[in-house]
Amino acid sequence: MRRFFIVIGVLVLILVAGVLIGAALGPVKLDASRFFSAILMRGDASAHILVWDLRMPRVIAALLVGTCLGVSGCLLQSSTRNPLGDPQLFGLGGGAAVVQALAMAGTLRTGSWGLVALSVAASLIGAGAIALFASRQGISPARLALIGVSLSALAAAVATGILAEARVFSQQSLSFIGGSFANRGWSDIVPALPFFGIGLVLALPVMGRLNALALGDLVAANLGAEPKRTRAIAIAASGVLGGAAVAVAGLVGFVGLLIPHLARLLVGHDIRAILIISIPLGAAVTLFADQAARLAFMPSEVPVGLVTALIGAPLMIYVARRVL
Repeated sequence: MRRFFIVIGVLVLILVAGVLIGAALGPVKLDASRFFSAILMRGDASAHILVWDLRMPRVIAALLVGTCLGVSGCLLQSSTRNPLGDPQLFGLGGGAAVVQALAMAGTLRTGSWGLVALSVAASLIGAGAIALFASRQGISPARLALIGVSLSALAAAVATGILAEARVFSQQSLSFIGGSFANRGWSDIVPALPFFGIGLVLALPVMGRLNALALGDLVAANLGAEPKRTRAIAIAASGVLGGAAVAVAGLVGFVGLLIPHLARLLVGHDIRAILIISIPLGAAVTLFADQAARLAFMPSEVPVGLVTALIGAPLMIYVARRVL
């Protein structure tokens, strides 16, 4: 328990540092006095706009998406007993990607709230498919991973086809495919907040049962964990969180895969501790990945998905070699 609180404290400090770095650094330089005046909502209007209207929404978006993906990956891995569980890898974000592609192509015309809601609904369809396959007997983790990868590839192909047909391979669409927080404003974040809350609320009641689920469905049923119901709720929560993340940032890969393994190294194998640690850990990893994507080649930037892939792809290879 002491170790758990130490990890939480360190992650909170890291997050505070990340928020300050994200708000302070960028192509336009601010001296310390102007920056802290802007943070305290004092000083000149230009510094206030730079910090609170341009940089801070991007920071909050990275924190929100990282939390969604971290918790979503934890729920997927624990409910399916698959160490390769990831909302993007398993295709949960694929349906949301198709919805976003339709919106970019002009086929789907709706406001920000409707677009996020449709993205979450489409993600839940992918979650339903994964829940169906995961509940069947004889489906090994490797087979389930292959099914998820196939669903993800199919959705990506459909989304790419929609964009190609509409001829909208703009910077916006390329940023969506690679994952990006560029030009995110408060209007992009606020519609995702209710779904973020819904995903967490769905996850809380089943959090304690996921430990029993790791022992197998028969043992879990004898312990009163209701494996089918627990798995369905956990995967549904993962779908809601994954869809909200895609609606805000596009296809940011490997965060959901990486975070549960890092959390397990930090706090052990209790799913409840892993799930709680995944919240600040996912936020921190995504935030600093975005800082690297934004600042490494300033004033240009690379997609944040490129940075997370450079970290997550070697981990996926390692896990596949050790576990599957």
